[in-house]
Amino acid sequence: MAHLTIDTGSPTLRMTTSIHVISPVDTGVPTSSTLYLLHGAGDNASTWHRLTTVEMFAARYGCTVIMPEVGRSFYTDMVYGLDYFRYITEELPELCRRLLHLNTDPENTFVAGLSMGGYGALKCALTYPERYAKAVSFSGVTDIRQRLADPAMPEGMRREMQAVFGPELEVKLDQDLYALSAKLIEEGRRLPPVLCCCGSEDPFVAMNRQFAGRMELSPFDFRYVEGPGTHDWLFWEEHLKTAFDFLYDDKTQE
Repeated sequence: MAHLTIDTGSPTLRMTTSIHVISPVDTGVPTSSTLYLLHGAGDNASTWHRLTTVEMFAARYGCTVIMPEVGRSFYTDMVYGLDYFRYITEELPELCRRLLHLNTDPENTFVAGLSMGGYGALKCALTYPERYAKAVSFSGVTDIRQRLADPAMPEGMRREMQAVFGPELEVKLDQDLYALSAKLIEEGRRLPPVLCCCGSEDPFVAMNRQFAGRMELSPFDFRYVEGPGTHDWLFWEEHLKTAFDFLYDDKTQE
């Protein structure tokens, strides 16, 4: 496997940004699939590779893993800031397709992320279900309205969120996972299979249980996995196997 760091100018972001990539080399066959793996609010494009065994799983399945940089944007076109959702869903896939000769078949394209990135991954799949075969959220912010209404949110974080969502922290329908999933059902569009994993001691476990309860009553192929753990890399590392088994329907590795 090769680990690449790409520093490139982005027309969408109007600045240089970083992308970390894990990709098979010398396999003699095309890359089997592509996984967009999104970082959390306290992390950057390097963190998944540094703190987990994701490269081992990518090698097992011949998967190219794309890990972009988005700061603390919540994978959103910010009110006072940059258009990170457009970057992630439009510019990034096209850039990586050209540079890396990716397998761009939607049936072999996945999106996953943790915490803020879990929200981002679900938003990508629920906004553009035709582009992604499956989506995974680790300890994701599944209810952005609830998160923004948290009275315990530190003032510094509140100001950050105002830059993303506006002074009144107003969540648009296309930023609300509940609204996006309901719209897909109403319009009769493709419903991507979704996996959510969360630790039983995670501060986001209540919203994940609520989201799971709603999704399990819907037509979605939805799976929820909860186990011992909190909002940390020990839990996320443990459930990488859960995620890759889900993405590749691999029962032999259980």
